[in-house]
Amino acid sequence: MNTIEVRFLPENKSVRTTRGANLLELARAACVEIESSCNGLGTCGKCLVRHVEGIVEEPHPDEVNLLSSNSLASGIRLACRVKANGNAAFKILKCPGKDQILSEGFMPQFELDPKIRKVYLELPITSLENACDDVSRIERSLNLKLGSIPVCILREIPGGLRDTGHKATFTLSGECLLEIEPGDTSSENFGVAVDIGTTTVVISLCDLSTGLELATCSSINPQKAFGLDVLSRIQHAREKERGLEDLRFAIVECINALIEESCTKAEIERVRIYEMAVAANSTMMHLFLGINPSGIGRSPYVPVFTKAQTFPAADLGIDISCFGEVYCLPSVSAYVGADITAGILCMGLTSKKEKALFIDIGTNGEIVFSSGNELFACSCAAGPALEGMNISCGMRAAEGAIERVSIGDDIEIATIGEKDARGICGSGIIDAVGEMLKNGIINKSGRYEKNGKWREQLRSEDGKTGFVLSFGPNGTPAVTLTQKDIRQVQLAKGAILSGILALIRHLNVGFSEIDHVYVAGAFGCHIRMENFARLGVLPDELLDRVVLVGNTSKSGAMLCLMSRKKRAQASDIAGEVRYVELSCYPGFDRLFAQSLSFPEIGS
Repeated sequence: MNTIEVRFLPENKSVRTTRGANLLELARAACVEIESSCNGLGTCGKCLVRHVEGIVEEPHPDEVNLLSSNSLASGIRLACRVKANGNAAFKILKCPGKDQILSEGFMPQFELDPKIRKVYLELPITSLENACDDVSRIERSLNLKLGSIPVCILREIPGGLRDTGHKATFTLSGECLLEIEPGDTSSENFGVAVDIGTTTVVISLCDLSTGLELATCSSINPQKAFGLDVLSRIQHAREKERGLEDLRFAIVECINALIEESCTKAEIERVRIYEMAVAANSTMMHLFLGINPSGIGRSPYVPVFTKAQTFPAADLGIDISCFGEVYCLPSVSAYVGADITAGILCMGLTSKKEKALFIDIGTNGEIVFSSGNELFACSCAAGPALEGMNISCGMRAAEGAIERVSIGDDIEIATIGEKDARGICGSGIIDAVGEMLKNGIINKSGRYEKNGKWREQLRSEDGKTGFVLSFGPNGTPAVTLTQKDIRQVQLAKGAILSGILALIRHLNVGFSEIDHVYVAGAFGCHIRMENFARLGVLPDELLDRVVLVGNTSKSGAMLCLMSRKKRAQASDIAGEVRYVELSCYPGFDRLFAQSLSFPEIGS
């Protein structure tokens, strides 16, 4: 019999398939969530399942390399490396808890002037003496030329005027007529700003008449099922038959669900939402629009577009007013996206006569230097380890994640939601490594010092040394940082520091000349800056100049939603930023290597 059945627990979902099918692909087909940072390449070790019953083949070499012998003996396997060769059942491990997502960000003052506006008019009644056509009367009352009007709008005019005594509300997008509604609905004019991050999605429902934020909702980006980093998703879009459509559908469904949630919170109808402004990195923007991002994933890293774009919402599957529009903020390059344009706009870097660094640390790290006259930007692969990816016990910021570590007489940890520790997120990783440096548990090269007060916390399994941060109820290690994990932190730290050094050296600027360091993103708002500096990511002399500014991607999208002036500035910014490709920077390989070591304690 070629047909077999595979069950996934605890959801108890089943899928029928043929022998030899990949377990991770089967889980996706059954809509079962399994984290797979590397998108099935067998390198991250996160798609953990436990074999419960039935037939299973011998472990793949990747499983032997990534999993301990005890784990394999207890039936733990990697879903991406298991082939279903008979009826079987598997339990999904590391099911996510409630996530901690940063929604708030710095919001500057601005003049409310949205592109979408609603105007209530009481038009004069027509007569034989005043038999002017309807469109001309509307134009005169609005004091603007409407240009070409879609036939669907023209069809609304007779009923929209004569049946209501010539009293109606006109919805305008700039100088284009979008909709005619009977009566006065001018106060029901709403829009949504969206930040599509690689890891999270945040939306803000705004009243375009008052400029007030009515509701904010957030979610983990469902595209994570196809890989946690942009390159994994680009690969999925390029290699899978329906890969691009899978990714586009996932994010559109997520956004629609968040819009529905926000409308429920604010008690408004989604048909009264007329525009959506989107900020995202270049890859996420391409995937949202269903545009193949393959050019971003390989040299010379060319996106399909960088300029601002506007599309009918219905064409993208966004469930707002049928006349609604989607505005996509402009990007700078393949790896400095619209989210960074939004951040620069928020912080007003083009108008401040100061020397400043703007650093957004997410799944990737983007760095912008403002000289007071010019803007320079670069991108570095900083975020994966700092967000829990490529860390053996790493996880995103969800319940049960260690977020704080202090090492003194004892090891003290704090977890999100005060739950039992089941992993460690970015802020916890920085804290842990910083505290280990302070206490001499690791040296400047990142190697564990095996002689000292904390040597009993060092455990070795299958030749891999790790420092135990937390033990489980049965006394076995629950969360451990391995030597390889420390190396991953060094690589991320080295990427950020070398990016900063390359920019300021390129411009012949010293640290003492920098007025402010603006740190954006959820990562910056949850870390202890003293440990961040202890790792050597930022020099100590800059610590008192650090300003945490939160989710500026969402805030920048809100600005473009509610101000045509800010929208024009966003396009100017994207055209002005000069991108520095670090791989082409003279001596960058040596600069990166020099940036890997941790500082000497006390230096």
